Amino acid sequence: MKVLGRNTTIDFWRGLVLVIIFVNHIPGNLIEHITPRNFGFSDSTEAFIFISGLSVALVYYPKIPQGDIVGVVKRCLRRAFELYRMHLLLTAGAIALFSIGYELSEEIGLIEEHGRSMVFGDTAKGVTGILLLGHQLGYFNILPLYIMLMLWAPVALVLARIHLGLAIAVSAGLYGLARLELLTLRSWPEPGTWFFNPFAWQILFTVGIVTGILMLRRQNFYSRPLMLASLFVVALSLLFTTGGFELFPHLPDTAHALFDLTKHDLGLGRIVHFLALAYVVTQFPIGEVLKRTFIGPDLKRLGRNALMIFAAGSLLSALGQVTMTLAAVKSSASPQMIGMVFTIIGIIGLLALARYLEWNKLNVAAPPKGMAKDLGLPASQGRFS
Repeated sequence: MKVLGRNTTIDFWRGLVLVIIFVNHIPGNLIEHITPRNFGFSDSTEAFIFISGLSVALVYYPKIPQGDIVGVVKRCLRRAFELYRMHLLLTAGAIALFSIGYELSEEIGLIEEHGRSMVFGDTAKGVTGILLLGHQLGYFNILPLYIMLMLWAPVALVLARIHLGLAIAVSAGLYGLARLELLTLRSWPEPGTWFFNPFAWQILFTVGIVTGILMLRRQNFYSRPLMLASLFVVALSLLFTTGGFELFPHLPDTAHALFDLTKHDLGLGRIVHFLALAYVVTQFPIGEVLKRTFIGPDLKRLGRNALMIFAAGSLLSALGQVTMTLAAVKSSASPQMIGMVFTIIGIIGLLALARYLEWNKLNVAAPPKGMAKDLGLPASQGRFS
C-alpha cells in the first residue's frame, strides 16, 4: 500500500477549526455570531473529532498491514497520556486565570460557573475529580473526550483492517447503546455524566478513520445522488438554524423539536448535517482553493501544530472570558466590543505562535553552519522563510 504524503488540505481545515473553537470559547464576543454553528446543526466539535479520526487513519493504519499492531497501540497510549498531561496543565492554568479574575472583579460567576464551584468550594474533591477526569470544567472538556477516543483508536483500526463494514457496525452498536444511556461515563464528585459521551462521539471518530483508510486506498467518493442529498441537508439546516434568515423566528426551536440535535451524546441530526457538509466541501475543492489564499499558509501552520495551538487557544479563551468580565465590572466599555478586539488579537497571537513553532522546529532540525558546509547544504537550509 502506498502511503500518502502529508495532506496540507487537512492541515488547513484543522487550523480553521482551531480558530473557530477559540472564537466560540469566548462567549459574548461579536465574532462568534459568524461561526458555522450559527448556520447549521453541527459545529466545530464535530469537525475536530472527524479530522482527528481521519488523521489517526492516515498516520497509523499503514502500520497495521505490516503487523505492527503493538507499535500502534503503544503510540496511541503515548498520545493519550500526552493529551491527559496537557489537559491537567490547561485546567490548572484556567483555574489560576479565573481565580485572578475573581480577585480583580469580585464577580462570583468566575469561580462558580461551568463546574468551577466544585474546585473553589471543595478543593480536595474538585482536584481529585479533575485528576480522575470525573470532573471537567466547561470549555475544557474536549481533551478528555479525545483521550478516550485515542484509547478506542487501536480497536477501530484493527476492526477496519478486518473489514471497514465491521468497524462501522461495532461503532454503530456502541453508539446505539450510548443513546439508550446504557454506555456512559459518570461524573464525580458532582452527579451526572461527562458533557461529551465518548461512547457516542466515537462513531464520528470511527467514520473519520474509515474515511482516512478509503483515502489511503484512493477510493473515489463522488456520487451525484449523494451530492444532491448533501446539498439538500445543508440547505435545510441553514434554513432552520437561521430562522429562514430571520423571516421565521420559530424555526430554530422547531428544529430542536423535529430533529435529533443533542450535543452530549451526538444526535443523529448533528451527524447527518456534518457528514453532508463535509461531503460538499470536499467534493467541491473548497479547501484546495482556500489553502492557496493569503491566509492559507498560516492556517496550515496552525493545523500542523494542533495540540500546542489548541492549548494556547484554550488559555487565551479563558483569559478572554476574564477580560470581558473585568470590562463589564470595571469600565463603561462594551464587553462585546472588548471581546471582539481580544478575539482578533488572540487569533493574531495564535498565528504568530504557529510561525514561531515552525521556525523553531526548522532551526532545531538544521545542522550547524560548519556541518551544513560539510554536508554540501546551503547555510540557510532549514531556516524558516
